[in-house]
Amino acid sequence: MGVIAQLAIVSHATLDTAAPVNFHAMVLPETVFVGQQVTYQVGVFLDDELRLRLRRNPEFVPPEPQAMLTYDLPTASGAPPTRRVGTHEYEVHVFERAMFPLEAGHYTIPAAQLSYSLPLSLSFFSREESHTLAAESLSVVALPPPMAGRPPDYGGAVGELHAGARLDMHRVRVGDPVLVTVEVDGRANVKLLPRPALIVPWGSAVVAQERVRVDTSSADVRGTKEFDWVVTPRDTGALVLPPVRYPYFNPYTERYEVAVTAPATLVVGVGSLAPIDSVRADAPPPLAVRTVYHGEVPEPPFTTPGFALLAVAAPLPALVMTAGRRRRRRRKVAPPAAVVLRAMARSRTSCDAPTLRRAFVAALAERFALPPRTLAEPGGLARVLRREGVTGPTGLRADGLLARLDEAAYGNGAPLADDLRETAYAIYRSVAQEARSPVSSTAARGLVVLATVGLIAGGAFGAIAETGSGALAAQEFQEGVAAYSGRHYREAVTRFAAAARLAPRATDAWANAGTAAWALSDTSDAVIGWQRAARLDALADDMRDRLALVRAPQDGWLAAPPRVSASLVANVALGCWLLACLTWAVGAVRRNRTGGGLRFGAPLTALAVAGALAAAWLDETAAAKHLSVVSPGAVLYASPALVAERLSALDAGDVARINGREGAWVRVQLSGDRDGWVEVERLTSIARDQ
Repeated sequence: MGVIAQLAIVSHATLDTAAPVNFHAMVLPETVFVGQQVTYQVGVFLDDELRLRLRRNPEFVPPEPQAMLTYDLPTASGAPPTRRVGTHEYEVHVFERAMFPLEAGHYTIPAAQLSYSLPLSLSFFSREESHTLAAESLSVVALPPPMAGRPPDYGGAVGELHAGARLDMHRVRVGDPVLVTVEVDGRANVKLLPRPALIVPWGSAVVAQERVRVDTSSADVRGTKEFDWVVTPRDTGALVLPPVRYPYFNPYTERYEVAVTAPATLVVGVGSLAPIDSVRADAPPPLAVRTVYHGEVPEPPFTTPGFALLAVAAPLPALVMTAGRRRRRRRKVAPPAAVVLRAMARSRTSCDAPTLRRAFVAALAERFALPPRTLAEPGGLARVLRREGVTGPTGLRADGLLARLDEAAYGNGAPLADDLRETAYAIYRSVAQEARSPVSSTAARGLVVLATVGLIAGGAFGAIAETGSGALAAQEFQEGVAAYSGRHYREAVTRFAAAARLAPRATDAWANAGTAAWALSDTSDAVIGWQRAARLDALADDMRDRLALVRAPQDGWLAAPPRVSASLVANVALGCWLLACLTWAVGAVRRNRTGGGLRFGAPLTALAVAGALAAAWLDETAAAKHLSVVSPGAVLYASPALVAERLSALDAGDVARINGREGAWVRVQLSGDRDGWVEVERLTSIARDQ
């Protein structure tokens, strides 16, 4: 294909004979399947006369396509090809690059650039003139592998592949580990080939290393990828390793095919070691697991509708009372009746009985609710005043005064005594001092509404707190504890993981899943379990102690779980908000003119706002939606390509923050000011819903 590609760019490019240099590009083919090779060629056509004038080689800048994996192909050996157009003969220099689309879609390959300089004269000291040329900008269409005929176990491999399997030993004892290697090779982008499924009915298989060899010595990129498993037999006799199926899509035949390995035979003798998932009796004791299942951690109260309803309804009483007080203030034209009665008592001018009666009754009605029949019934005023907290003698004095005023105003018209005005005001003052403090009906209704909403929200929170995980999750958890106690760690991991799937907010299940994975030396899964448990329960100090065992840093600003619960901060913020609203409401009821509402309500409101912001930040941190754990063998690259510069090898369990994605690559940030690109398949999200 390399010779054909060179002949294509040499023979098919359209040349301008008036130009000393022609610069063109093309792709073969223009439509491919995802994972199929696209060959990109650039041809530099140099006229014979121009070659004699060049003092140094031109500078070529190849394009950098997005979301495509690229490999530079070798240049052809020997003399460069030539092409003659009329009387002009061109020497052609060809650059080839293999590109592999990683996702379906339309790709645009930017234009390549060529820079060269020519002297202005034949003099050795002549100045040079620089020229820059740009090749064509090209397009490639990548199609997804078809759904028709797709095998159920297809994992995404594309290419023309072959598979084989081998054992590092063919005669062992029960319990002796055997290294099983499955090798997949062929014409493909082998770096992104997925791991096949290995089923060993007579033993356990643990995933081990992967190795990749890429061959770019020809125009077709080829290579080999090896997948290792550590297999521990538990049966004896001549055991057969079943054939391994490796389905793939062949873009050259446009159909799905299956590469199958040949079966291998392993002779297993009787051994003294314990069977699958057991360990030596003298092995160090494992980390302790939690033996009591407490169910799921309740959802944070601030995520429930009742919490928001309570926060929104809290200021309503203060607003209603303030608005009502302003309306009453606007309606009042005359001074309060108590002020009028006091003025009459201090005045030296005489007044008639109807006027004094109206002032006395108006002052009482302003202070108390006095139905009309209360004033008409004998002793009715005394009963109303007793219900308001006024003592019996004072109430009888007020009722007797009202009877005298009624007789003077509606009776025989007997003249009033001179001191009756002072007596009326003194009786009113005694009644007002002995009665309970006034609380407006609007305030009472507002406080009742607030209390009702609080009780409803509290009941909702209590119902949420009582919600636990199902009995099936608890059963899986207990079976996992039993398996871990028997040192069957792989079964324990399976049980704890099943419990965590059934109850995603079960801290105990995630904590034990991480501990069981640690017993199997699976650092990345251990970190995932411990991180999720620590982020569900901010007070889980044992999880922080476990994370401290990991080589990768887990205590920095990026990886450390929050030590304060977002629910606690949100509840404190809600409490401050309710107190602030209560302060404003009390100030509105008492018509507080001393600034009490501003003195206490404003700081409480500021604390509530600060607490709400802190709770939102803590909830975002605990959710870890942009955090992932690095799996073994991950490498940090300078750019999204396997041929790019390797910045460093990453430790299993490293916590990375995802800042962007490009095809099968993600840009990550890690502790220690590390930044670069990692293959997406090397990361597992900490967030439970991803």
